[in-house]
Amino acid sequence: MFSHFRTRKSAFFNIAFLFVIVAVWIVSYMQPVLRSFFKEEHVFFGKVSYAAIPSIFGGTNIPFLDKTYFQLNGDPGATFVLYASKEMLEDMAEWFSFSAKDAEDIAIEVNAVRISDNRFIVKSIATADAELDWDTLSEYHLYYSLLGLGLVGISVIGAVTFVVLGARCKR
Repeated sequence: MFSHFRTRKSAFFNIAFLFVIVAVWIVSYMQPVLRSFFKEEHVFFGKVSYAAIPSIFGGTNIPFLDKTYFQLNGDPGATFVLYASKEMLEDMAEWFSFSAKDAEDIAIEVNAVRISDNRFIVKSIATADAELDWDTLSEYHLYYSLLGLGLVGISVIGAVTFVVLGARCKR
């Protein structure tokens, strides 16, 4: 009854399918940052009215999974997404913290790229005291985008390899 699933051919195709799922998952998480490389930046000024860190990956320091969402001036039509490493957020906490009680009293300047109607990717953030500059965030985004694209390439090569092995396998 289940002898069909015990063949090498189906195992090769299942492993190829797993590689495809991994590649699609990585691209789906990288997609907002990848789109932000090719769009025009906008400058926003205001005070943080809402901030959230997704609970599943919050604080894990996994690139593109660990992110901070926030809104300025109570505007639900513009949600900003800050992709930053744990070290960057710790350095930023010295001059601005999203969880501080006085966070909504501190004026900030945000340079961001629109990736959808109400979603923006942060390219730099600054207060009167300090800033998380464009160079630091761009290097982080570029490095992990290239690393992610390398993993996607390896996954695609693995999927193609296992499809070919499955096609050539006789049983």
